Amino acid sequence: MKQLIVVADMEGASGIFDSNKEACWHEEMFPENPLWRSYGRPCITSDVLAVCSAATEMGIDEILLLDMHYAGCREYNVELEKLPPNVRVFDLPNRSALWSRIRGQAAIEPYGIVTVGQHARNGEADAYFPHTIHTPPIESFYLNGLHIAEIGESVMCFCDVPYIANIGCAASHKEALELSPNVTCITVKDKRKNWEPSPEETYPIIYQGMLDALKDYKNKTAYPYQEHCHCSLHLTEGYFFEAPDSFPWKGTFQDRTATYEAHDIETALSLFWQLHAYIKKCARE
Repeated sequence: MKQLIVVADMEGASGIFDSNKEACWHEEMFPENPLWRSYGRPCITSDVLAVCSAATEMGIDEILLLDMHYAGCREYNVELEKLPPNVRVFDLPNRSALWSRIRGQAAIEPYGIVTVGQHARNGEADAYFPHTIHTPPIESFYLNGLHIAEIGESVMCFCDVPYIANIGCAASHKEALELSPNVTCITVKDKRKNWEPSPEETYPIIYQGMLDALKDYKNKTAYPYQEHCHCSLHLTEGYFFEAPDSFPWKGTFQDRTATYEAHDIETALSLFWQLHAYIKKCARE
């Protein structure tokens, strides 16, 4: 069976720009905002549907969808009822980013992984809504020397799985290519070129791009498995780490930087969230 992992975010979706940024704001967090439901959800759904339809046409048997935008909110961003019947979702409490549980629910050897609706990392130029996981307070997160954001988390969790395509903001492709130089990059908007097409315009672009990417499957490569992980988490100004007296892993805390080591990527990604308990906001003078 050919199982495809599709990881969806929303800041990089078609049709969502600085001018209508509220379309990204999940209703459970911003109940006064109607744009997420009326406009934002159809935008990311269109992108994911294009990916899934092309994959199904190319013989993918099962698509396992991780909808990670505003993880922790119960309602999905993607309108699941509009997707093909071979799509199912990960079983996660409130769509939480529990990486060991996510990896454990997929096939031992998935056919490939696709990231869709992606934004760039914090600090990337000409990007729509760039951030690293959540900025602030996170300035950057390095795993074995690579600055990773949502794309990196997903692809590294599924290390040794061919990275087939990244669909999103043009600036997001830089991270994708650092993870796997043969990944197909499909752009749905480009701030540098002031190119802001509608989801109706990008649907055929994504669909055809996915067909071409899957036809080129033999050339796709994966982020390799890492036996040991060195991680560093850096905070933006205005935040600091309040170091505990002891912690059950090898690491250090120093003002705005925490470092730690892990024996595998899943543990490294899980510890990233544990470190959040020690992030504090500086008191105003």
